[in-house]
Amino acid sequence: MLKRKLLGNPIFSEVEDNNNKKPKLEQIQDLLDLSLGNCSPGDVSKYFPNLPKEPVRTVQDKVLDLQLELNRNLRTLSLKTPPVEYIYNPLEYAFHPNTNFITKYCTTTKKILFIGMNPGPFGMCQTGVPFGDPRWVRDWLQIDGIVSKPEVECPERKILGFSSTRREQSGERFWSYFASLCGRPEVFFKYSFVCNFCPLALMKVNGCNVTPAEIKDMKIRKILEAACDDWYLKLIRVLQPEIIVAIGTYIEKKTKDLFKTHSVDGITVAYMPHPSPRAVNNQNWHEKAEAFLVNNNLMPYFLNHGK
Repeated sequence: MLKRKLLGNPIFSEVEDNNNKKPKLEQIQDLLDLSLGNCSPGDVSKYFPNLPKEPVRTVQDKVLDLQLELNRNLRTLSLKTPPVEYIYNPLEYAFHPNTNFITKYCTTTKKILFIGMNPGPFGMCQTGVPFGDPRWVRDWLQIDGIVSKPEVECPERKILGFSSTRREQSGERFWSYFASLCGRPEVFFKYSFVCNFCPLALMKVNGCNVTPAEIKDMKIRKILEAACDDWYLKLIRVLQPEIIVAIGTYIEKKTKDLFKTHSVDGITVAYMPHPSPRAVNNQNWHEKAEAFLVNNNLMPYFLNHGK
């Protein structure tokens, strides 16, 4: 009946448009599209309840969106200043395995967020995964994917992806400890997630690592940190952690200063020693990690209960 009334209405008669006739049904659809476009979302759902709804943005969708936004912001910055000669962003050239990592292990909000400083040349730079020693990422985390190349590659720090045979000692220590504790990666990621404050690897001409804390030009350092501050705060709003595990003194201070500046309350910031072998007297990092978990009452979240 409705269709008959619409088609019988003079306004739906066929019209000439540059000598081309437009069918009546197409005119009806055009008017419906125009009406829907001028409706508020509430009116659309009220009067057209069977229309497709906007997809719900998942946690992993939001995190990936934040990473893309961070990449766009970082591309606008001029960061090459002595001693920095090379800049790698594995969130771009290792986008595929990084996306696999997030979509597999960051599907919910997290009670605990482990936050590192920036990628290592033989870890995340190769795999796109934080503390991403290739063997542990591939064999334990079960993550792989296509890894391309940075725009300008350091001859001393070639990107080989999962074909790299160099071990990333920080990643080896980090994941081997939690593998022994959790048994399965799903146990680790049930309550926690891990990422870096800054996604960029900065290197000297000889490939030696330059951390954000080692950037001598304070203007450049502040510009980089401001972009990372923004991403970090937005990530926290998405993941809603109760505990930030700051891996290393730099990120501990950065997090506390940031929370103070932005009046962030209700989140505990706990310092965990960095697993890097560069740290003095750090040969017993597994013992330090265990002491940290026990002293902060976090051990129960990582024990494999056979579930």
